[in-house]
Amino acid sequence: MKNKSGKIKLRYGENPNQKSYLINYKKNSIFSYQINGKQISYNNLIDLDSGLKCLKEFLEPTSIILKHTNPCGIASAKNIEIAFNRSYESDPKSAFGGIILLNRKVTTRLAKKIYNNFYEMIVALDFDRNAIKILEKKKNLIIMKIPNIKKTTLEYRSTLFGDLYQTTDLVQINRKFLNLVSKKKGSTKSINDLIFSLKVAKHLKSNAIVLSRNKQTLGLGHGHTNRVDALHNAIKNMNKYFKKGNFVCASDGFFPFIDSINLLNKNRCNAIAQPGGSINDKVIISFSIKNKISLYFIKNRLFKH
Repeated sequence: MKNKSGKIKLRYGENPNQKSYLINYKKNSIFSYQINGKQISYNNLIDLDSGLKCLKEFLEPTSIILKHTNPCGIASAKNIEIAFNRSYESDPKSAFGGIILLNRKVTTRLAKKIYNNFYEMIVALDFDRNAIKILEKKKNLIIMKIPNIKKTTLEYRSTLFGDLYQTTDLVQINRKFLNLVSKKKGSTKSINDLIFSLKVAKHLKSNAIVLSRNKQTLGLGHGHTNRVDALHNAIKNMNKYFKKGNFVCASDGFFPFIDSINLLNKNRCNAIAQPGGSINDKVIISFSIKNKISLYFIKNRLFKH
């Protein structure tokens, strides 16, 4: 319910014992885009914000399945149906009850696939008429038709010490974002996968690791208190759902020691992207040259707290 001040009361906060509301400063609120489902919650809005910011990194057909502000599967492909299938295959267990975000129209065929599993919310640029008829059979499923929302240039969050502000990281992640520091240049395919992986890593909670192949996430490590555990978790997921083969790795922060680089090398990683800045950068570079790994330092660190 919205009052004259723009305050919209929500069911509750992160937990049922917490009260919450949204203050909307725009002509249309996020609720204007809902075409089916139960009332949008506080947690839904937080997830929706995180997912849309990540989705805006990608121009080609891309599907994101997200849980608790972190993607659990992302894929880009020649069409949105293939992208969705691959994002689901990235981690089927975590996809259960998640939020799907798509940067293309949902077709009738894709709606039938989505209908077969339980999701909290489906967000897309548009839907076929029959696709909506299929999906709205699930009365609680939140369906959102959201256009391209502009990126904000300033971010802030509330703390015990006051409101913190920072400029939004709007630097484009492309080939110019990568700087080869080892001798072996990555293939065009590997570089494209690194760019894809870095776009994902930018929106994962630190410490963040992204393993990918063919613009599909194979394993993700995020929210860990050390980078080694984040990497082990990503490799564990990759080995659980995918056959062994070459892949690339993107890290939001530098690897300070060769243990992680060595582990990646043993698992057939052929290209790595990370920021420089460690006192052991020369050691990492020497190890990569010796083991014929394509090592790239990135333009900016990609921490997200």
